Amino acid sequence: MGVTHNIVDWKHGRTVELLSEGEAWLYYILRWDDSVEDIREQFPIDLDTTNQIADKAGIMRVAKGLDCMTTDLLVTSHGNKLEAYSVKAGRADLDGNPRSVEKLWIEKMYWQLKGVPWKLVYKEDMNRVFADNIRLCIEYYDVKRVHDQIGAVKHCIATKQISVDMESAPLDFEKLVQLYGGKIWQK
Repeated sequence: MGVTHNIVDWKHGRTVELLSEGEAWLYYILRWDDSVEDIREQFPIDLDTTNQIADKAGIMRVAKGLDCMTTDLLVTSHGNKLEAYSVKAGRADLDGNPRSVEKLWIEKMYWQLKGVPWKLVYKEDMNRVFADNIRLCIEYYDVKRVHDQIGAVKHCIATKQISVDMESAPLDFEKLVQLYGGKIWQK
């Protein structure tokens, strides 16, 4: 059981369907990086290749039939550079679960064969404050959503017209309005 997130990507408008809070946090953090051009979620990886990897290693195949493994996030950055990410809530999720470890290893080997860096990311290691601040600001990426000073400040942060510390503490939008509001708000 988990929580799903449907995020409308603020740069290209596609609805992104994420299967955990950790995936959502990582999505926000990765997408905030201006070098990231696209992020594909639940990216299917080739069943034949994953089964060949499993067979070579002498471990159980991933699936039969049409089922296949997926990579949580496949990121495309400038220059068509790819990176694959698998997201887990915490290290404890893998304790006592050798099959999950095997499947992660198969996924890692798959991307290694493709020449694509693969990273295992734990939700417990991510900066929730950073992800939440991004989420609160990008709702106002489109200037048409701005109807007040707080919205204007959020828009300016989302479009990187103003730069603030997003990682250390939750943003205090009232203070930011006092600091920037008169400069950016136009009635």
